[in-house]
Amino acid sequence: MLRKLVLPAVLVMGMNASADDSYYKDARGLIGIELGYVATQYQGDSGKLDINDEPIVDRKTVSSPSIGMKLGAESDHYRFFVEGRVWHTNEYNTGASAGAALQYLIPIDERFNIYMGVNVGAANALDAQWDPYGGADAGVNLHVNKDFDVEIGGRYSAVDVNSDDLGKINSFYGAYVTGIFKFSGDY
Repeated sequence: MLRKLVLPAVLVMGMNASADDSYYKDARGLIGIELGYVATQYQGDSGKLDINDEPIVDRKTVSSPSIGMKLGAESDHYRFFVEGRVWHTNEYNTGASAGAALQYLIPIDERFNIYMGVNVGAANALDAQWDPYGGADAGVNLHVNKDFDVEIGGRYSAVDVNSDDLGKINSFYGAYVTGIFKFSGDY
């Protein structure tokens, strides 16, 4: 057991000790504002009752505009975001998600790169508990100038719902555009 803990710790310390400071000199902080269109599959009322006079849950899909914020950092090939977004539908009122995303950047040209990544967090609809989600995202990142990027992408996230409560979100997917402001300094 001790060996399973010590070996990874030694490897991580060794990588950090041998890392050149020049690797981190191009790291930048990121602040992003996201506008998108999200579709959610949620547990709605089918209009039918079971033998106990309880509503029968039916999976329904509804879409609506969304707005979000991202805070993060990037190096030459990786980006990490802490992110959140909200949306409103007439079907179940307000939905929200909060989580993190790790993206790998593939440079294509000095003006843009392609990214793909994974995301995890929690999502809910109004009056429902937060449920964990996991998913993936991909898109194109356009470099407008050294301090501003525009990200155009798509995301899919499956939500781990373990109940038949009405209004629970089962998954969400959509497209988004994000304006990303970059900054650097000692942080």
